[in-house]
Amino acid sequence: MQKESLVTKPFQVIDVQLLAADVYRVQLGCDQGYVPQYYAGQYLEILLGDSDALAFSIASAPSNNQKSLELHIQKLSGRESSEKLFDQLNTGSVIVRMAKGRCYVNQITNRPLLLIAAGTGFAQMKSIVEYCLNKQHHGDIHLYWGAKKPSNFYLPSLPIHWSEKKLIYHPVVSDISSESDWCGRFGLLYEAVLADKEKITEAEIYISGSPNMVYTTMDLIVDHGFDQSRVHSDVFEYAPRNN
Repeated sequence: MQKESLVTKPFQVIDVQLLAADVYRVQLGCDQGYVPQYYAGQYLEILLGDSDALAFSIASAPSNNQKSLELHIQKLSGRESSEKLFDQLNTGSVIVRMAKGRCYVNQITNRPLLLIAAGTGFAQMKSIVEYCLNKQHHGDIHLYWGAKKPSNFYLPSLPIHWSEKKLIYHPVVSDISSESDWCGRFGLLYEAVLADKEKITEAEIYISGSPNMVYTTMDLIVDHGFDQSRVHSDVFEYAPRNN
C-alpha cells in the first residue's frame, strides 16, 4: 500500500449551501496553486486550532489542475466541534490537511463496483462514481444509498443523472411512516444488497458509514458469499475491530 503523502494548505470557503435539514455542501477553493493530489474516495481534515481536526470525505472527483473541492458536512446541533467548524467556515477560510485514507479507486478495471453508503457517506461514493464515469469504467457500478427517510437524500437528482450514463442506483429508506409517499425500496442497506446478490457477488465493494453499520454489513454479506478481501472501508483503519 502506498504511503500517504500529506499536505497542509489554506483554502478559501467559496460557498456553503444547505441541501437538507442539516446537511451542507461546502465548496473550498485554492487561491494559489492547485489542489494537492488525491485519489477518488480519500478524505481530508479541516484543522481547528492546534490539535483539533475534523475529517470529511472529498465529494469531488480528482482531476488535473484542480482548483476546488466539494464536501458534504452534517451540522450536529449541540456538538462543540461542529459549532466550532461552522464558525470557522463563516470566517471564509480554513486550513486543510490532505489526502488521507486507503479506501479509494485509482485505476479502472473491468470488475463491477458495489458502493454502499449511509447518509453523508454518499460523499465518498460521489467522488468514486464521478471518477469512474470520467474514466469510462468498463464494469457495472451499483450504488446503494441508505437514508432514514426520503427527504434525507440530500442530492436526490444526481444519482438519477448518473443512471443515464452507467450507474445502477438503489435508494433504500429505513423508516417509512404512514405519511410518506415513498414507493421505492425500504429496509436496511444490507438487506437490499443481499436481495440482489446474484448480480453483484463478484464486485469490488466499498462501504461508507458508521463503524457498526460497516462491520454489520460486511459480516452479513460475507456470510452470504461475498469475498471479504474485496471489501474496502475507511472504518477498517480508524476503527479496527479487535479479533
